[in-house]
Amino acid sequence: MTQRSEQLVLDYLSEVALMLHGRASARERTAYLTTLRSRIEARRAAAGRDEETVRRILLGLGTPEDLVERDFGGRDLDLEDDEMIPPKPRHADRPPPPWRGGPSHGLLSLLEGPGQTETSVRGRARTVGGLRGLGLVVRHHGPEAAALGLLLLTVPWGWNLAFVWVLAAALIVLSRVWTARDKWVGVGLPLLGCAIAMALWPGEAKFIDRYIQESLPATGVIGLGLASLVSVFLLYPRVLRSARAEERSAGTPG
Repeated sequence: MTQRSEQLVLDYLSEVALMLHGRASARERTAYLTTLRSRIEARRAAAGRDEETVRRILLGLGTPEDLVERDFGGRDLDLEDDEMIPPKPRHADRPPPPWRGGPSHGLLSLLEGPGQTETSVRGRARTVGGLRGLGLVVRHHGPEAAALGLLLLTVPWGWNLAFVWVLAAALIVLSRVWTARDKWVGVGLPLLGCAIAMALWPGEAKFIDRYIQESLPATGVIGLGLASLVSVFLLYPRVLRSARAEERSAGTPG
C-alpha cells in the first residue's frame, strides 16, 4: 500500500461524503462510507494496491456524484428534523456555478463546469480559470480532449467537416474516463439530432435512399453540429473533474 494510492481513496470517500450531505442521516452516512470503504478494500486486495490499480477501481465505481445518485437518487431529508441533518462540511461553502445563481465570469466560466471553486494553495486563495481547466484536460486526458475538439469541428456545418464526427465518436466509445451513460450522450445525441433534422427537411423524394442523400447535407449536418455542441457542454465537466483529480494525486507526496 502506498501513501499516494491511499490518498486517492481518502479523496474519493471525502467527495462521496460531501455528496451525501442532505440525503442521509449521520448514522446512515457513516454506515454507507464504511461499506464503500470495505468494497474498495476488497477490490484492492483482489486486484492490487498500486496507484494505477486504485485509479481503475475508483473509475469503475463511477464519480462520487453518480455513485450517490445511484444509491440515494430522489431522496431528500426532512429539513425540519435538525437531528437528521449532518453538519455541512466547511469545503462545501463554495460559490455555485453561474447556471445555479452564482457569479458569472463570462464564457470561460461555462466551460469550467460545476467543479469551479476557489481553492487555497499554500495559504493563498486563487480561482481556477477556464484556460487552466482546459490545460489540465489536455495534459491528463488527451484522447478525450481530442474527441471534444472534433465534436466542435462538426458545428460549422458549412465547412463540410461533419465527417470528423465519426472520429470523435470512436474516441468517445474508447474513453476510460466517461461512463457508459456519457458515451450514449456523446454518440447518441448527435445521431438523434441529425435524424430529427433530416425528418424536418422540407423537400420531397420518392425513395428512402434518395431522401437520405438529399436531406443529410441539407439539414442533417445542421442537427448533427448543434447536438454535438450540446454534447461538448455535457461531457466537458466530467472529464474536467477527472483531470483535476489526476492533478491532485500527482501533487500528493508518495
